[in-house]
Amino acid sequence: MPDNTLVAAPVAGERLPWSRIGALCGCVLLLLLAFVSLMDAGARVHDEDVQRFDGALLVDDDGSESGPVPIRVRGNCHARGECVREFRIKFQNDARDDALHALYIPQYTGRLRVTLNGVPVADTTLGQTSLRLGQGAPQLAVLPRRLLQPGFNEIGLDLGGRMGAAAVGPVYFGPERALRRHYEVAQFLVITVPRLMDGALFAIGAIMLLIWVLRRHDHLYLLCAAISLCFALSSMSPVIASAFGTRFLMPVNVLRYLGACLLLPFTWHLVGRLPKVRTRWFLLPAALMFVAFRLFPQGLATLLVPLLFVPIAFLLAGIALRELWRAATRDGDDAALVLVAAIAVVLALTLRDQLVMTDIIGKDYVLLARFNGPILATIMGATLLRRFAAGLSLLENFNARLHRDVAVARGQLQEAFAREQAQERRATLAAERMRLMGDLHDGIAGQLVSIISLGERAVGEVPAEITRACHRALTDLRLVVDSMEDVGDDLGMTLAAFRERLEPQLRRSGIRLDWRVRDLPDLPGLSPAATLAIFRVLQEAANNAARHSGSDVVEVSSAPSALPGHGVRLMVRDHGNGGAAARRGHHGMDNMRRRADALGAVLEVESGAGGTCVALDLPLQLEG
Repeated sequence: MPDNTLVAAPVAGERLPWSRIGALCGCVLLLLLAFVSLMDAGARVHDEDVQRFDGALLVDDDGSESGPVPIRVRGNCHARGECVREFRIKFQNDARDDALHALYIPQYTGRLRVTLNGVPVADTTLGQTSLRLGQGAPQLAVLPRRLLQPGFNEIGLDLGGRMGAAAVGPVYFGPERALRRHYEVAQFLVITVPRLMDGALFAIGAIMLLIWVLRRHDHLYLLCAAISLCFALSSMSPVIASAFGTRFLMPVNVLRYLGACLLLPFTWHLVGRLPKVRTRWFLLPAALMFVAFRLFPQGLATLLVPLLFVPIAFLLAGIALRELWRAATRDGDDAALVLVAAIAVVLALTLRDQLVMTDIIGKDYVLLARFNGPILATIMGATLLRRFAAGLSLLENFNARLHRDVAVARGQLQEAFAREQAQERRATLAAERMRLMGDLHDGIAGQLVSIISLGERAVGEVPAEITRACHRALTDLRLVVDSMEDVGDDLGMTLAAFRERLEPQLRRSGIRLDWRVRDLPDLPGLSPAATLAIFRVLQEAANNAARHSGSDVVEVSSAPSALPGHGVRLMVRDHGNGGAAARRGHHGMDNMRRRADALGAVLEVESGAGGTCVALDLPLQLEG
């Protein structure tokens, strides 16, 4: 057993309310009563054809009989290691039919040999099955008709027990068919159920050992595995002795004492208290018991059990019970409270068996102390498995929450990265826009200004049409430069720049600009390309009005759009001759519609005798 290491104490919870303690005690009491009643069911026979014998005549060493007395072995037999007493039961057989009869003994302790009229009919020392050897299993002896005499018959009981203690419950004589049903029930409760519990202990021990292999720092699982396997192996001592010889019987039985001694270090680890003594020291009492039975005479070794080893076990159990009660009531530890209830059940079963053995509550009962170890170890293992499952559930919930947090953080990081990339792209585009604007302004625009200046000075030498074309090219170039300005989603500022370029161009043509654009909303998605497309549509409409309408005023206005999904309507209106239509060889109107479609806008042209109106309904948000 490895040395104990520092155990982190659990966070203290609220004090456990007495109402919960009372409710748990009530449930434990009901379960205990139900368990005891169930286990005792096979020991009670109520049939008018069945005779019951609660006592017998004790045969003394000289062959004389005394009594009747209870069928038990008491006294000082330590020198011989085992006491043997002979009892006799005399009864009247009044059966008149040929039905089979049987002797039924629901429970006993020690070793038992049964005879009928001097002929052996049952002997537990012969081990009819390895499971019955020395365990007090129920006995059913079918009596041959030739052995059962009419009138008086005699049942002989040779009872032996180590440490001077053995007893037999009531003995029943009656029809075999009436007694077999009770025998089968007792066989299931006294033999099959303990074997199932032993299997559960082996499973719990293996599971706890496997968990400890994976969690070598947590000695709690190793202690639970050791306790479970010790109780399981000690319960299987008859099977082990039958398979490998009686030399293994005593070491295997010592394992039960070892499991009881390990209860205190298990308790310290369970409640999270720092062990005051290394676990290896709790192996010492079991080792001393083993050495005592190996080296000392049988009588002395047997005498040491009640005088030394049993008090040590009770002392360790008392300390463990105090630690569990303190953890349950002070720290609100439910696991400690459950173990307190389990120990209370064990003590109640032990007390109840002592009362049965002393005839205080009668002898129609099966001894239940054999279930103490399996009950305690099973509840300990179930408590640890529940804690382990709760830990796994907590870990899974933490992992799920961590995955969610990581997913959220990843999404936030992706959004931040996307924003940073977008900002970088905007910065790059802004830098490139400024470079391009500077190149256009200082390069092509400067050259156009020079051409216009030369054309205006050389009057008569350069056609006026060339000068006007240069003016239009310069205006168009400046619109391109203006469209590259980063004004965000502010449509008003964008159109203000357009007005600054359009008004001088119309003035040179002798046309006045009537600007009625007011209260423009923001237009999300207003990129340089979208701005230039809006400029082109409005510019083409204004140029058409200046060239073909004959009007001396061009009106540019805005209004809310009446179309669903559209926000603002921009209108270019003249008061000329009307008749605006697409002309062969001219693509102005088609280009306007193409640009409007690219914006997701709607272009409407109304032309009549009162003039022409070009309306551009912009959507609430421009596409990227």
